[in-house]
Order: sequence, then C-alpha cells, then structure tokens
Amino acid sequence: MNVLRRDFVVREPLLVVILVLIAVVFSTVTHAYSRAYDRRRNQLGQQWYADGVAELQKDRPDTAVERFRTALLYDPRNWTYRLSLAEALTQAGRTKQAMNYYESLWQVNPKSGIVNLNLARLAARSGEFSETERYYNGAIFGDWAENASDHRREALFELIHFYLQRKDTSNAESQLIILSGNLPEDPALHTRVADLFSQVGDYPRALEQYRRAIQLDPKYFPALFGFGKASFRAGDYRSAEAYLSRAAREDSAGPEVRYLLDVTQAAAALNPFDRSLREADKIQRTLHAFRIASARLEACTKASGNPATLPAALASLQEPWKRWKIDANPSYLSRQPDRIESLFDFSAAVEKHSQSLCGPPTPEDTALLVLANARPSDEK
Repeated sequence: MNVLRRDFVVREPLLVVILVLIAVVFSTVTHAYSRAYDRRRNQLGQQWYADGVAELQKDRPDTAVERFRTALLYDPRNWTYRLSLAEALTQAGRTKQAMNYYESLWQVNPKSGIVNLNLARLAARSGEFSETERYYNGAIFGDWAENASDHRREALFELIHFYLQRKDTSNAESQLIILSGNLPEDPALHTRVADLFSQVGDYPRALEQYRRAIQLDPKYFPALFGFGKASFRAGDYRSAEAYLSRAAREDSAGPEVRYLLDVTQAAAALNPFDRSLREADKIQRTLHAFRIASARLEACTKASGNPATLPAALASLQEPWKRWKIDANPSYLSRQPDRIESLFDFSAAVEKHSQSLCGPPTPEDTALLVLANARPSDEK
C-alpha cells in the first residue's frame, strides 16, 4: 500500500500537468479555429458587400439589396453594410423598408449626418414637414466622417430647396441669410447662393453675393449673367445692361444672354417711368411704346387672315386702337398729360393679350411687357 501511495503521489502532479497541457492545446486549437472562422466570415461579408457596391454602380439596386443582406448574415452589426442596404432599398423604391433601416441606424447614432440626411429626404418625399425639418437640422449639425463643413452646407442647401418647393420663401430666405454668412471664398458658391436669393425675390442680397463672386473672379460668367438678370428684375436697367454686356463677351455666353441684353437696352430706352425724365421725353417714350404695340397688333391681325377671326381679347382692342391712332401725337399729349399713362396702359394691354397668340415677340415687345409688369400697382 505504501508503494502504491508513493506511485500515486509521484504520478498525480504529472497527470495534472498533462491534463493542463492537453487543455492548453485544445484551447489554442479552438481559438485558432475560431479566429480562422471569423476571418472567413469577414472575408465572405466583404466579398458580398463588394458585389453589392458593384451592382449599385450598374444601377441594379434590387440585386444590390440581396448582396448587402447576404453580407449582413456574415457581419450583422456592420454599420457600413446596414447603411448601404438602406441606400440600396431607397434606390429600389422600397421606401418603407429603407426608412426602417435608417431609423434603426439613427437609434444607434442619432448624430450621424448621413443617416439624418437620408431620413430627411425620405420624410420630404412622404410630405412629412416637421420630420423633414428635424432630420435636415440633424444633418446640418451632425457628425460626418470627412469634409464635414461641405456636407453640412449641402444639407442646408437641400433644406432651402425643400422650403422653395413648398413656396415657403420666408423660411428659405432665413436659411439663406445664415448660409451666406458662412461661405468660403468660392465664386461658384457665392453665385449659387445669389441665384437662390433671386429666386425668393431678395435682389439686394442676391446682388451682394454676385458682386462678391465677381470680385473673386471678374470673368466668372454665371455671376456676371446672374448680376445682370437680378438687376433687370429689380428694375435697374442701366446696371443690368452693364453686366449683361460683360457676360455677352464671355465665350460661354449663348443666345439667351444676347436676347436679354437686347430686352434690357430696349427697356432702358423705353421706360417712361423714370422720374428724371422731362415731360417731353416721357411723351416720346410713350409714343414709341404705342408704335411697338401697334405693329404687334397689326401683325396679329395679318397673321389671322381676317380681323373677324381674332381672339376676343385682341378684337376688343381694335376700336380703341383706331381712336388712339388719331390722338397719339405730341401735341395732343402735351395738352392732355393725364392721357400719357392711359396710352401706355393701352400699349401694355396689346402686348399682354398677344403674348401667346401672335408668334415670338421682339425684344422691344418683351421690354414693353416687362415695364408694364414692373410698374408699381399704385401707379397703374
């Protein structure tokens, strides 16, 4: 018995050591296998994800959805895979599913700029006004992996366009004022903001932004053309003519620039509402406007082939026109200055009623119509 006890005492530590070594070996093998398995899963996930990206580039979003879903089977918590799946669902028109994925990503990271931006776009598409605003603001003030200031600025541009689509010029203008105060020295960005100020009718701020763009690049065609158009719409025909002339000299100028320049020059020469004009000059401009309208009316009558077939609106102007032909002269208008504006109003009426009936207008026809529309309502 003593011998057996001594043998057991000797062998027991050895057995423990052997068992420990066996456990270590099994643990190492298991760990190595587990790591190899994880690597293989990651590789497969990356391969399926790459396939999904390729399908999106080929404009096959439905196929991309299946690829991204397979990638997520191998790496269910991968943020990039989940985000790409949501984007593919959006492109595939599966809006509700996309919204669910984006909302789950938002729950994980409510400060993600890209997630907020996509949620804003989906909310806008669904007509959810308050949600659209909330998510766009989340994108504007959110976190971006790179180029954060550029992404935030683009999100703000999108919010402004959202307001404009809803005819909400007040909120659009408020956001534009904020945006214009934080622009880098880039003529394209200043011009882009100026175009939007013009769209909401804030011409002073539009001109300020165009002017800044031109200071940065004196030959930047979009800014020159934009400045000319904004000045024209604001009724400053002299400034409009100066900048449109500069724009017309640029290589990128097309026929639209030349036509608007011709209209601007005609408006500057025709405008009878210039307060600096003498009465004799006002009469001459008004008579010139009447001659332009008369030529338009006669062309309409000739084109119809028969005065009886003229549209009712134009036919009703025939008799007043015959009467005005007798009185439309400097002598009569000098004696009856209160009739000057009445004559101009008649000329404008001819142009308004002939817009879509008598063929394309000349620059002078267009200028006369512009002057009539720009006239303050209390002067009409």
